[in-house]
Amino acid sequence: LEHDGIPVDVAEAERIIASFIGPRPRDSVDERRLATERDDLVLIHLAPDLRRGVDLRNPANVKSLLRRAGIEVDDTRAWRLERLRREHPVVDALLVWRKAERVATTFGYRWLDEHVSTDGRLRGTWSGSDGAAGRMTATAGLHNLPADLRPAIVATFGHTFVRADLGQIEPRILAAVSGDQALAAATLDVDMYAPVAQRLGVSREIAKVAVLGAMYGQTTGHGAVALRGLDAAYPVAMGYLTDAARSAEAGNDLRTRGGRLVQMSGGIDDPAVDERDRRSRAAARGRYGRNAMVQGAAAEFFKTWAVIVRARLPVGSRIVLCLHDELLVHAQIGDADQVATVVGDAVQETAHRWQQLGLHGSVRFLADTSTVARWSDAK
Repeated sequence: LEHDGIPVDVAEAERIIASFIGPRPRDSVDERRLATERDDLVLIHLAPDLRRGVDLRNPANVKSLLRRAGIEVDDTRAWRLERLRREHPVVDALLVWRKAERVATTFGYRWLDEHVSTDGRLRGTWSGSDGAAGRMTATAGLHNLPADLRPAIVATFGHTFVRADLGQIEPRILAAVSGDQALAAATLDVDMYAPVAQRLGVSREIAKVAVLGAMYGQTTGHGAVALRGLDAAYPVAMGYLTDAARSAEAGNDLRTRGGRLVQMSGGIDDPAVDERDRRSRAAARGRYGRNAMVQGAAAEFFKTWAVIVRARLPVGSRIVLCLHDELLVHAQIGDADQVATVVGDAVQETAHRWQQLGLHGSVRFLADTSTVARWSDAK
C-alpha cells in the first residue's frame, strides 16, 4: 500500500479544492486573506457588534456566536448543527465554512503537494494493527479523505477500480463471535436488519440504530425502546456484549476472538480519581470494551480477507487502499471480472477459515462489489 499508492487526478483534485477555498494562494499573506474572506461569509449573518472578536476555530467562541443568534446548544458537533440549519442562516453558513476549513487545513494544496508524488500517486505510512482493537491506520489522510475528494481518485489509463465493501460486517461478526443462533439466522438475509426489524416489530431504520447502539453501548435516544427488545430477541448476542462490558468496567483485560489483547486495566487504581470520575471511567471502559470485542474481531476478519485477496489477484492488479471495511483494487480493465470474482470468493474463504477457529459456521458474510473508473462512482 505504501509502495503502489492510490492514483490521483491532480488537476481534478485542484479543481475540487478550489471549489471550497478558492485558487491556490500566492503566499502566506494571500492564504490568510482567503481565510479571512471565508470567515466573513459566516460572520456577515450577524450584526457588526455581535461578530466582533469571534474566532470560528474556537468551539467556545462558536457557542457564543450561536447564542448571540438566539440558538442554544450543548456543543457544536456537526450532527447537532445539521438539525438547526433552518433556525438561522448563520448555522448553514457555519457548516459550509467547516467543510471548507477542513479542506484548507488538512486536505488543501499543501496536502496535495506533500503527499501526491510526481507520478500522480497518493502514499502514506500504514500500520496493519494499530489501536486497541487492531484496526488498520494510515497517515496522509488516507483513512479520512473527504467524500468530496473521491472524484479525484481515478484509475490510470487501461485500468479500473474493483471496489468491495463488507456488507453489515459488525452485526454479522457479533452473530459469529457470540454464537447467537437467532441473530445468525438474520444474517442469511442480504439485508440482515430487515428480519431483525420484523422480529422486533419496528422499522428497519430503528432496528439498525438499535443493533449498532447495542454494540456501542448506547442506551438512550432514537431506537432505545427497540434496543431493550434485543435482549429478549437475541439474548446470547446481547449477553456476550454485556459480559464484555462488565468485565471491562471492572478493569479486566479482554481478548478478541482472534486473540488480540484489549487492555482495560491501565490507571484503574489511580488514587487521585474521585468516586464520581471513577464511575464515569468505568462506564466508558464498559462501552469501549463491548465495542472492541466486535470491532477487533471485524478487523481480524477484514485483514484475513485482504491477505487472501492479495494472494489471489492476477499479475498487475494491486490493492491500493484498505479503508475500514472496504478494499479498492487497481486492476487492468481486462482483468476486472476475474478480480471481482476473487474478491467475492475470498469473503467465503475467510468465513471458512474463521469456522476453523470455532466460530458459529452458519453466519453469512458478503461483499458489495462494483467496477468503477472513479472511486466516487462506487455506490
